[in-house]
Amino acid sequence: MEVHHHSHHPKKWKEYITEFIMLFLAVTLGFLAENIREHQVVVERKNQNLEAMVLDLKKDSTTLEDLTRFYTIGINNLEDMKYTSLQYQNGKISKNDYLDFVIQKFDNLSIGFGFFQNNSAYKNLIATGGLSVIKSEIIKKLISEYYEEFGIKLIDNNHLIDQDLSVYLGKTSIFGVGVNHDSSNKIFKIPNKELVEDFKNNPDFQKSILNPTFRMYTHKFEFRCGYYLYVLNTCKDMNRKLLKEFEKRDY
Repeated sequence: MEVHHHSHHPKKWKEYITEFIMLFLAVTLGFLAENIREHQVVVERKNQNLEAMVLDLKKDSTTLEDLTRFYTIGINNLEDMKYTSLQYQNGKISKNDYLDFVIQKFDNLSIGFGFFQNNSAYKNLIATGGLSVIKSEIIKKLISEYYEEFGIKLIDNNHLIDQDLSVYLGKTSIFGVGVNHDSSNKIFKIPNKELVEDFKNNPDFQKSILNPTFRMYTHKFEFRCGYYLYVLNTCKDMNRKLLKEFEKRDY
């Protein structure tokens, strides 16, 4: 039986170069294809998150409208209490009428509530790298200002408004009046009218409200509320600008 020996011809250097180039191109094209696919995924998620962000901003807009209205009314009520306190000190209003007025005004302050941004879509956008693929530099800038720079300012001022409200209530002994509480609720044992009369006849309550220092504490808290209203209005303006840019659909 004959054994056939296959002859092996050594490859020429051009063949090695050709194979190397083909392998390099295959790897490079595969890498580029994967990058393109990943980029498309990021862009798709970015668009989804921005659409969700628009809904978050609209919710914020509604809340901001309510809060700015509440704080405007609250500041007016605080100003009315200061003025009526001065009227009482000058003998132009009776003690009983003055106490009734302060209780009624305080019960309608509607302040002390903080604003917290709906930021779940923003967090998802950051987590998925979507911010880097936003085309509009204006939208990028506004998003950063609204959620990062102004978000920190909001947290600080939420804390300050809570802190100053607590101090104001403690100094003026108004805390707990609850004129408009639901007396049908079994939690409340004392009817509204009796509760108000009890506070009005309490020496400590009278002392804190009738004292001229009441105007000072009210003025200080009014100043805090005025600044917080400014923060809310600034946030509302930023919210409006960001929504307006999103309407262009160029992101």
